[in-house]
Amino acid sequence: MIKQILLIWAVLSWMQPAYSKDMTGLDVMKLVVARDDGNDLIQHMKQRLIDKRGHVRERLMISFSKDYGEDSKSITYFLQPANVRDTAMLTWDYADDNHDDDQWLYLPALKKVRRISSSDRGDYFMGTDFTFEDIKSTPTLGDYQWTLTGSETIRGTDVWVVDAEPKSKALKKNMGYSKVRYYVRKDIQMYIKVDFWDIKGKELKHLVSTDIQKVQGIWTAMQGVMSNVQTHHRTELTFSEQQYNTDLSNRMFSERMLKRGYHGQ
Repeated sequence: MIKQILLIWAVLSWMQPAYSKDMTGLDVMKLVVARDDGNDLIQHMKQRLIDKRGHVRERLMISFSKDYGEDSKSITYFLQPANVRDTAMLTWDYADDNHDDDQWLYLPALKKVRRISSSDRGDYFMGTDFTFEDIKSTPTLGDYQWTLTGSETIRGTDVWVVDAEPKSKALKKNMGYSKVRYYVRKDIQMYIKVDFWDIKGKELKHLVSTDIQKVQGIWTAMQGVMSNVQTHHRTELTFSEQQYNTDLSNRMFSERMLKRGYHGQ
């Protein structure tokens, strides 16, 4: 019996990731960045903007993303309604902390591409509760001081709690945050909740990801809600029709394609 118990314990230990008791907040976030999210991804998105009076605006979008080693690129097109159709966002996300990420927004009504500067990272994106900084695939690790503050249980899963504070006053101003708190599931290295505080240290908003499923063997959040407690406005996102590892062309992630718009595969 003792041998059987030891064998079961050994198998379970082998199945679980090996974590050091000396792990830091940065170690946890490196796991988040390194988790398997496929080589590329196509997915549809439904966006609902809900104001404090309960008025709802709906939008449909499609996004494409691709990894380039530790870097990544993504492009998102608005499909509906007509007043935002062909608006598009292009992001080049670099792992090198010394290389600022590149972002461009195409506004078809003006036939103009706006480059998003580092000082604009805290601007809100298209009337949503997400800033340009928020919509990047992962935060830039070098911009923050990371602190592992403990563990909790959320919806029956164990999570690490990691606090992130921008390293300088300039970064706080640019991003609009004095602190961000990530709740990272230990089993799949994905954050399922994020809390934000404004530059004055006041509670600002909360992001919650739900309905997390395996799609083609990759853990995927099917829904997300960003709620602003100061404005009582929220943005609901529903993700669908995910296709991983489709060998997307590099040509898709260019300013030319940003202005060209989405015309189907």
